[in-house]
Amino acid sequence: MNDTRHISYRAAVASFVALLFISLFWLVSHTANFFLLVFGGILFGVLLSALSGFLSKKTGLRYSFSLLVVMLLLLLIIGGTIWLLAPTVSQQADELSQRIPRALERLKTSLSQTSWGQKLLAGLPSKPGKLFSGQSDILSQLTGIVSSSLGILANFIIVIITGIYLAADPGGYRKGFVKLFTPRYRNRLNEVLIQCYHTLSNWLLSRFISMVVVGVATGIGLMALGIPLPIVLAIIAALLNFIPNIGPYIALIPALLLAYLQGPDKALYVFLLYTAIQSVEGYILTPMLDKKFVSTLPALLLFGQVLLGLLVGISGVLLASPIIAVLIVIVNELYVKDYLEKTPPPANPADRPG
Repeated sequence: MNDTRHISYRAAVASFVALLFISLFWLVSHTANFFLLVFGGILFGVLLSALSGFLSKKTGLRYSFSLLVVMLLLLLIIGGTIWLLAPTVSQQADELSQRIPRALERLKTSLSQTSWGQKLLAGLPSKPGKLFSGQSDILSQLTGIVSSSLGILANFIIVIITGIYLAADPGGYRKGFVKLFTPRYRNRLNEVLIQCYHTLSNWLLSRFISMVVVGVATGIGLMALGIPLPIVLAIIAALLNFIPNIGPYIALIPALLLAYLQGPDKALYVFLLYTAIQSVEGYILTPMLDKKFVSTLPALLLFGQVLLGLLVGISGVLLASPIIAVLIVIVNELYVKDYLEKTPPPANPADRPG
């Protein structure tokens, strides 16, 4: 009788968890952009809070003053970097936009000289079509570009403001969220939220180190090979390395096209360079950082990137990695440890604590 009650209890809990996941999936799929904006603000807030806490601990300054110093330092660093690199990056970006079409045309010519290349080109549209067929099309295109730009700017501002508000009083927001639950679960939930905070801060540190290493190594390697526009290509490689699994392959495309203008052998060398850098980053650097900071399963991360990419687009792919890292903590702490590995409940519901 007791075993039957125990099995029924676990079946009910398992059904509730499954229903909860289905409901969450439905909610996220219909309001994904909102949740990603909130999560982006949380991630930026974690960055500000972690840096401010570190500065306050090392210098003895008040947290609020440390937060102000951190924001000013970030503005100075970003502004100084733009001021120093903007002329070079702008010039190389202009050259990149001019050279990529030439590289594509040369690649098309080379493909047309082979039988398999001709078959490949035959499957592509022969005429790209007119981008603008009339004045109304021009107006609609311009309206779409302006609307999209304003939307991106508005989302960026929302993320920044949300992050600043959250970083100003992280403990207050965490305690306010915990109060939504019964007193029995508040301490445990507070522990899990703190662990999620450390996971995100460690993930940010891991990504930053990885991006810097990949960017510097790519720039040095491209300069040594004599590939044009090494700085802008290195920046692209560093920024896209923020997106695990997918980003490095996207960064490789413009580098290969530019190298192909100098000959197939140069393209091969660039391919080997990027492969070597990503091998070191993927098999040596990332495992070391994961062991010290945070760990996410590669297959699970790729699945999350594909799913969020289909639901939301590029913003989902960008934030998939930290979202998966937080979900792993929540599932491991609240489901695996507190439910699966917990001792079975008493047979009599009246004997249960609390």
